[in-house]
Amino acid sequence: MTRLSGGRLVRKSHGRIAFRGMIDTLEAEVLEAQALAFGEGAPWYCASLGEVLEALRKILAAEVREEPLSPFGLFGLSLDEIRGQTHDPERAFGFPHPVPGYSMGALAVRLNTLRARIREGELLAVRVLRRREDIITAMNRLSSALYWLFCRCISGRTA
Repeated sequence: MTRLSGGRLVRKSHGRIAFRGMIDTLEAEVLEAQALAFGEGAPWYCASLGEVLEALRKILAAEVREEPLSPFGLFGLSLDEIRGQTHDPERAFGFPHPVPGYSMGALAVRLNTLRARIREGELLAVRVLRRREDIITAMNRLSSALYWLFCRCISGRTA
């Protein structure tokens, strides 16, 4: 058993506890990606992943405290701007939707993996946080943000 909120105890298999565990795992994976970016001499990506990490922490805090999630942006853009660019990468980055491959480099591959993992977190949120549209939407936009970083990375932009 573990505490869900206040003094309420629930089984470790409770959906909200699973979601919190997913966020914890995502935070660890973002840190790994930051270390990779740092090691590759890509400070802009390291800082941008720091913004993703802070967003995940805000999502977790809002869920745990049962408070509304405050709106946020990333990389100097609104989440809707990021989403719009990812829906048309040809206009935003100069190429159609890319098919990930190892030859894109370790950082690009790691960003794509993070995108997929955040999508898993979004699907878990849909299943267990049905009334938390703010968190579900934020998770959706975070997966768009990782796709945006992935596209930016393979476009060759380093800052």
